[in-house]
Amino acid sequence: MSAYGEGKRERVEHFDRCVKGWKLRTCSACNGSGRYDHHGSPACGSCSGTGRERYKPQPEGGAA
Repeated sequence: MSAYGEGKRERVEHFDRCVKGWKLRTCSACNGSGRYDHHGSPACGSCSGTGRERYKPQPEGGAA
């Protein structure tokens, strides 16, 4: 297989394994602000200061 084909296969496998199906929600540790409080605290460690956290939703229909 060509170098391009191998790279594409690796990218598709990575997407299917690590990216596909993940969603974003408001971070529960900082409530979406990116900081723990409003007094100049450091960036939230749970979401790295973005205010959003990634989660993989449960599949519908009871399938595991």
